[in-house]
Amino acid sequence: MSMMNIGLSGVQASQIGMNVTSQNVANINTPGYSRQQAVFGSVGSHGMNDAGNGVSVTSIRRVTDQYQTNQMFRASSMLGAASTSAQQLQRLETMLAADSMNLDQGFNSFFSALNGSSPTPYSSANRQQIVSEAEALTNRFNQLSSSVDGQFSDLNQQRTSAVAQANSLLSNISQLNEEIRKGEVSGANTSALRDERDVMINELSEIVDVRVTDPGDGTLELSLPNGQPLISGNQTAQFSLATDPNNPQSQVLSLSFNGQDFPIGSDIGGKLGALDAYEKDVLIPSQEIINDIALEFATAFNDQLAQGFDLNGQPGKPLFVFDPDNPASTLSIDPDFKPEDLALSSDGTPGDNGNLLKLIEIKDQEFDIVHLGSQTLGGAYNSMLGDIAVKSRQAQSDYQAAGNIYVQATVEKSGTSGVNIDEEAVSLMKYQQAYQANLQVINTANQTFAAVMQLF
Repeated sequence: MSMMNIGLSGVQASQIGMNVTSQNVANINTPGYSRQQAVFGSVGSHGMNDAGNGVSVTSIRRVTDQYQTNQMFRASSMLGAASTSAQQLQRLETMLAADSMNLDQGFNSFFSALNGSSPTPYSSANRQQIVSEAEALTNRFNQLSSSVDGQFSDLNQQRTSAVAQANSLLSNISQLNEEIRKGEVSGANTSALRDERDVMINELSEIVDVRVTDPGDGTLELSLPNGQPLISGNQTAQFSLATDPNNPQSQVLSLSFNGQDFPIGSDIGGKLGALDAYEKDVLIPSQEIINDIALEFATAFNDQLAQGFDLNGQPGKPLFVFDPDNPASTLSIDPDFKPEDLALSSDGTPGDNGNLLKLIEIKDQEFDIVHLGSQTLGGAYNSMLGDIAVKSRQAQSDYQAAGNIYVQATVEKSGTSGVNIDEEAVSLMKYQQAYQANLQVINTANQTFAAVMQLF
């Protein structure tokens, strides 16, 4: 090849190098962008006395480390799970600790009214105060149960939104896979498509923990930690939700892939896994504890009233009415119950407070509360609240740790794939100098040719 053509190949290669560098600099603030490098190769000679035929750009390489990228995906999943857990636990803790919800305070007020009636159990005012405090206590149970039910509704909304987002991301990632595969076959630069795909996989990782496999054809295969496929070849999975047959308030998650449905649990990680774990490990047990406290209290109080006599000397009748299957939300005062119906006497005389003292003892009586064991009524609520507070503090700590891990993973990936403005400036100068030098080669070849032509 002539000297002029060799110089021209150098100019063209240097121009491509400057274009790649310019692209890097232009995208220095583009999220998910991986810097590119022009890969140069010498064009070989054709004979013994041929030094070579210049240079060519054999490819434009996307600078990335798949291990670091996978670590970022894992960190994203941890952060999504930790963030969701911390948020849900903090909301529940704040709700349960509110003065209007705190059952321990409600029990204290109710039993204080009973204590205040001890000297004069026949007093109409004192009896009315007992009934009023009982009604206030039932309102606490109702409001608390309603708020817990609201958390189930909120979880379902979050699941629905996360599932829709995950399905959309899976479809888009699968489409990008196909575009990249076709681009690889045709020799196109697929770096931008690969960057876009990584951003989407990272977003998907926040929702579920994703495992990535590279089959070597430009596509990526995705699966859940337990091996269930999300994207494999031209097959793409989709998540779906259905009402839990064992709990109408909840939803069950499943995965459909290639005509088969797989049940999904909290082991999928990410936001969806954290929502499932929070519901099963925290919200449902809390609901069961609150219902059990309501059931034990109302049953014990009504049973003890039945042991005494009212102001008219009649056997005591129940103060509380409720549905045993859902006591906290249905607990209320019998609408036909009157203050004089309170059976505070143990012998039928109005001035006797024997049964009242038995009723007061219920406050310090221990009951077998589900998930908590033997506890007083107020103590059971405080134990539940304390346990949630401990879990909330741990979740906040896990969230901070996950955030630090994600930042570290992002920094490490950026160290390899990110654009360094100083390095790009040096590269730009290098390519400029090479460009100018090759122009000089062309100019020298032109002068040589002109000198030769003057000989004729």
